Amino acid sequence: MVVGDKRPRAGACTTCRVRKRRCVPAGDKYNNCELCLSLAIPCSLSTEPGVFAAATNGAAAASHHHPVAEKLPAPEPPRAQIKPVRRIQELPPVEPLLDLYLLATPALFLELVSLYFRSIHNVAHTLFHEASFMRLLNEGRALLMHVHAMCALVARFSKNPVFNGVAPESRGKLYAGEAIRLFQERVNYPSLETVQGAVLLGHLVGGEGDAQAKQVYIGMARTHAEVLSLWAMPQNSTVVHREERRRTWLSIRIADPWTIIDMSVNSGASLNNLNVLPEVDDVAFHTYDPELLRELPVPSSSRCGMWAQMAGTLDIYTRISVLLTRLSRGVITFDAYLSEVPLLKECLDGWVRGLPPTLAYSSKNLAFFAKQGLGRNFLAMHIVYHHFWQMLFFPSLDARAGRNAAPTADGIAQCRKSANAISEIIDCFTKVDDCQLDYFLYGHVAIVSSCVYMQALMLSEELSELSTARQHLVTNFEYLMGLKTHWPAVRQSIARLRDFQTTYQDTMTNPFNLDHWLARFVIEHTAILAERQTPGPQPSSIPRPSQYNTSDESGILGLTGRLKTESSLLIPPSHTRVSDRESGKLSALLNDHSLTSEALVNNALNWLLE
Repeated sequence: MVVGDKRPRAGACTTCRVRKRRCVPAGDKYNNCELCLSLAIPCSLSTEPGVFAAATNGAAAASHHHPVAEKLPAPEPPRAQIKPVRRIQELPPVEPLLDLYLLATPALFLELVSLYFRSIHNVAHTLFHEASFMRLLNEGRALLMHVHAMCALVARFSKNPVFNGVAPESRGKLYAGEAIRLFQERVNYPSLETVQGAVLLGHLVGGEGDAQAKQVYIGMARTHAEVLSLWAMPQNSTVVHREERRRTWLSIRIADPWTIIDMSVNSGASLNNLNVLPEVDDVAFHTYDPELLRELPVPSSSRCGMWAQMAGTLDIYTRISVLLTRLSRGVITFDAYLSEVPLLKECLDGWVRGLPPTLAYSSKNLAFFAKQGLGRNFLAMHIVYHHFWQMLFFPSLDARAGRNAAPTADGIAQCRKSANAISEIIDCFTKVDDCQLDYFLYGHVAIVSSCVYMQALMLSEELSELSTARQHLVTNFEYLMGLKTHWPAVRQSIARLRDFQTTYQDTMTNPFNLDHWLARFVIEHTAILAERQTPGPQPSSIPRPSQYNTSDESGILGLTGRLKTESSLLIPPSHTRVSDRESGKLSALLNDHSLTSEALVNNALNWLLE
């Protein structure tokens, strides 16, 4: 086309306006533009019949959401086919936004769902048989509610050019809004699929830092699961269906106490009496086609599946958390707390002793599971085990005069030992391919571990302890710096490190019940703890500004699924992982032995919080 050519139409197509590109006609008979043809997407100015029919039909009905819809005849809604959205939202050219039309393509769905199964599934939860789900996806029969929720969780890790210039934490916003809308259409139809959708959305909003919304979704997942008796296996069902029921129920049993204790609310009936464990080996469930799966019900003590073994820690976690809650509220004294510790310590020792040799922590076992695509699952199991140890002994970090010296010193040593193990695992998975735990829940684990090292730097006089603390603090802070660019929840939680430092220093001159505060710190991982609180019943949570429109009449506690688009989706400068240069700055800082420990901690926190 000659530079001076005039196109026979006014303005630019929507895609070119969104991307701030010159709209150049391709010269074909349908009047498409070159950019849309190169992206293999319909052009909004195309004259091809039927391309944008959906943009003109039912515009009023679509004014509140994108028209990715599923019909819901009672009693069980059918699975919807995955098709590209046929309407591009009209956007002001001054502030370009991501558009669901560009994101809801089969090719991008396939890429992101595959990434979800590699990086999040089997780390945060276990819900789906991957081969079966991918088959449905390729056939266009996968449930769009699940697909959008998966994409919302994992888009932050994508390297697809469609996300160029978009902050990792903002890439999944439109997927999230669509997933929530589709879930609301199904919320009155209890089914395995609805339960799975609620679990996905609970993890999604939790990663955004909305603990209240997470509690709502996990609570709905539990309620729907109980209505369905998800732990009971229907007759004439397939192996895949039965195993997905077992694993979804286990995912709820894992998420439910974590969420309830974090929010400091009263729990309902315990789920531990409904202890239905996976019966298909983890490796087989992850890699085999459905026709090859076999159920092998055996006693839990001899299980080789990691999820079955992790189920054995749920009761231990609950007992540790309840004990910490009683301490934080002043129901028991620190001495009474210490008297309960040996029994829980023996429970943790017993669990790790009972692991089959193939699941013990070793480089050989890690290499095996990494080869099977389950390295993340293997490391998650072990890092959580060590986190339970540091939880149990975290209140011992209150080492002021007048405390019971011997038990306190032993507790500090145990806490530092578990923190060291956690940092070694973090250092390990940053060096092994496909083993990274880039999930927000492990940010809290690293934050607690970092507090242990900060306490050592502020109080210890042992050169070996100071050297270890410096080394591991580098590892932890680099890990947290990478996480916070992807997960708003981690960015919020990192500020608690400054709270820990300030509170710990203040107790030296203005003492208060630090052990109560430390107990709250380790169990209420999303609470704002900057203000000291006296013992007694604590509020269930501290309200946070919601990112959801709460004026909707959906009845789901105001969660409408219309994510704000005024500022959260504006395209900011690109975000990346920690650069070698920035990593070098931190390493040089923490290895500068001319700095006092107090100055070192201050400067390291400034680096992380900037």
